[in-house]
Amino acid sequence: MDALYQFGIRFIQSLQTFSPALDGAMNAFTFLGRIEFYLVFIPFLYWAVDRRLGVRTLLILIYADFISASFKLLFHEPRPYWIGEVKPLSTETSYGIPSSHASDSLAVGGYLISRVKQNWLRILIGVIAFFVAFSRIYLGVHFPHDVVFGWLIGFAVLWAVLKWETSLRGWLDKKSLSTQIALGFLDSLLIAAIGFLIRIIVSGTPDPVSWSQFSVQARTVTHFVTLAGAAFGTYTGYALMRQYARFDAKGTSVKRVVRYLLGIIGLLVIYFGMDFAFAAIAADETALGYILRYIRYGTATLWATFLAPWVFLKTRLADSENSS
Repeated sequence: MDALYQFGIRFIQSLQTFSPALDGAMNAFTFLGRIEFYLVFIPFLYWAVDRRLGVRTLLILIYADFISASFKLLFHEPRPYWIGEVKPLSTETSYGIPSSHASDSLAVGGYLISRVKQNWLRILIGVIAFFVAFSRIYLGVHFPHDVVFGWLIGFAVLWAVLKWETSLRGWLDKKSLSTQIALGFLDSLLIAAIGFLIRIIVSGTPDPVSWSQFSVQARTVTHFVTLAGAAFGTYTGYALMRQYARFDAKGTSVKRVVRYLLGIIGLLVIYFGMDFAFAAIAADETALGYILRYIRYGTATLWATFLAPWVFLKTRLADSENSS
């Protein structure tokens, strides 16, 4: 492993000889793999392009990120700038391998490529997905093998989705609304429980003193709670939308723009408003903090998948799918 680390450090150092010329571009690509980007991008797909494409993209992101987060905590390995002479052109508090930017961008990008028809758009998505992962190496926050492992996870998730999405959707469609919501809740509990279980498993192996000052917050399970809340809100919201607010994402350009702006304003108010309010109530790493975080992300995805479409229908910014 030391040899792999040393190779990675030398490779990163060679890339960083192009700094600062490429710093801006690489940071921009990294942003395209952050939650803030997905927060505004996936709702656009869901509200203004194709709701089925949007919700499946969101679930792919959740599960790819969950698997990466699980391995990240289980392996608890360092990042390049924690152990070597590498410029930290970006900083992170979580562990290194695997790169969630790599796993998420490959899974999400690969799925979008499989669904779009324009060759130029497929190429563009592929290039962006590659550089989102590559930027993590350039910025000194991931070793090359972190990115490769992330790609393997992303590919596995993509393969599973393409193989089973139709049969799984058919199976869920046969379930009652209450059963679909209950299954979503159980799935979210499993996501959170696995995070807590992994933290217990690794609790007996402290990080080396030489880089432990960088990993003070690396064993938090708040990210698992985030994903759990997002999963429950997505499953619940989509099930409710299909029952009570079945909208068509098509329409005039004006309607698409207006409903996106209305929806994203509501989403950002929920996302940042709850963050501000809940921070004053409880710290993240407390039982109440976990519950509030779950509620925050569950509410945000519930708004995106159900409440916003309901508003679109009531304000005639979208047509009912049955009437379009």
